[in-house]
Amino acid sequence: MKLKTGIVGLCSDHLWPVWGKGVIKELQETGKYGLIAAADRNPELLDRIKKEFGVTKTYNSYQEMVRKESLDVVVIGVPNNEKADVVETVAEKSIHVLIDKPLSANLNQAEKTLNATKKHNIKGLVYYPTIYDPRSYEVHKYIARGEIGRVFQIESRTANAGPELHGCSKYFLEWLFDKERNGGGASIDYCCYGALRSRWLIGQPEGVMGLGGRYVKENIQAEDNAVLLLRYPKAMAIVEGSWSQFASDTAWKAYCVPLLAVYGSEGSILWKHWSDETITLITEDYPEGKEIKPEPPPKEMENAAEYFAYCILKDKPVEGGGNLQICRDVQEILEAGYRSIEARKEIPLPIK
Repeated sequence: MKLKTGIVGLCSDHLWPVWGKGVIKELQETGKYGLIAAADRNPELLDRIKKEFGVTKTYNSYQEMVRKESLDVVVIGVPNNEKADVVETVAEKSIHVLIDKPLSANLNQAEKTLNATKKHNIKGLVYYPTIYDPRSYEVHKYIARGEIGRVFQIESRTANAGPELHGCSKYFLEWLFDKERNGGGASIDYCCYGALRSRWLIGQPEGVMGLGGRYVKENIQAEDNAVLLLRYPKAMAIVEGSWSQFASDTAWKAYCVPLLAVYGSEGSILWKHWSDETITLITEDYPEGKEIKPEPPPKEMENAAEYFAYCILKDKPVEGGGNLQICRDVQEILEAGYRSIEARKEIPLPIK
């Protein structure tokens, strides 16, 4: 039996084959979902999903779709500030939710989402494209096994020249550059990746300091660059996000900080760049670094669609980086960062 699936919102490019397969194609390839309906305000996107994926039932209103269709799962690709309302609506009908990253536009909305899933006992997972990458899985595995000792520092940078120069569609840009609908700018869009890695690997920090602003782009109101410093009792994390980085893959790989660096008391792990198929392990046995090509993760961890189907069909709890509690905590880190930028001081967690 396939999980009867509807899509609410088609205006996130993570759903489409822009930088990879995209969520919709991943759903279909599992063979575990039956895509039966989609809802969006844009007629062009409804026509596209009909032509490309054969979804014949389309709606201008997700409320109407949920009312008329019997669904097991809803995929949510609406602007960040609309996600909590969608979850609260579909949760009342006991529909599981696969939510495009990040969880919401702010902490209050994130908590509404988390509370709705708990109240109605439904499963939820946040889709971060990097979580199920084999390199990400391998990094987490090495750290969990204690291969580099106790982690005391994480550095993460997610950056490019900006969404409008990185292949984003007009439908995505329409709300991505809207501070209220997105929840911010480069910090919520890109620092969320590093915040997630830090929270997932070493837990929730005790305090957050943020620095950011609109330094380059004149076509947006939100920040185009941000840095978050996460303080732990015996560790720290440096999280960077940029919408204005101009550098070729070759130059960035050769001269700049890695995409992810995890430093431990007995070694380090580096994920150098998207174009690398390996991670680098540095320990006493490998002082110059050992290149490791990650093993494929288990089938059920191949991507978010596979894992979510596994959790639903086997009635397993959603664990790892897509877990809603972890993603709620990520939202708190991001919100503390924004408050810190405005107040010019550290914001302690939990936020009061």
